Amino acid sequence: MKPLWMAAAACAVLASACSKADSETAITPSNAAMAAKQAAQTALAQTYPRVQIDTNAGQFWFEPRRCTVGRDADSGVLSYSIEGAGQSPDGQPVYVTLEDEDNDPSMGPEMRINVGTDKPLKTPEVVWIANDEAAHSLNVPAAKAAIDGKHVTIHGLVFTRSGSDRLTATSAVEVACAKRT
Repeated sequence: MKPLWMAAAACAVLASACSKADSETAITPSNAAMAAKQAAQTALAQTYPRVQIDTNAGQFWFEPRRCTVGRDADSGVLSYSIEGAGQSPDGQPVYVTLEDEDNDPSMGPEMRINVGTDKPLKTPEVVWIANDEAAHSLNVPAAKAAIDGKHVTIHGLVFTRSGSDRLTATSAVEVACAKRT
């Protein structure tokens, strides 16, 4: 029994000595998984140019994580869907979504600025909304979208919160859905 125990101890010492010498260059499954995750996050980060929303309250900005412009496979209607995280003029996180309302080009765009979160599918306390219904409630013309290739430009955005508070874009919002190189 004694020789078996000594042989096991000797193997353990040899294995630990080898692993210490090679630990800096060894690739373990957890190191490989971490490297792959970091590479994927780096590839996704800042894939599309930053979008600025200049308003009468200051500049909001976001970096799209999803930015698609194209024809619907079933209807052939040209549509867009854009979303991403960014920041408000006072430094709070925001999550912005922009899409054509109901995939109907006769309707204006719908843009939401969710203040207080930088994650999708979270509805914070403050949500600024610009769409046909909001424009109607504020008695202002609805915003208009212009699509040129992979670029979407929105003119005349007026946001509302609670149906009465108003936030006005002071210039057109331009989104380039062509990936950075």
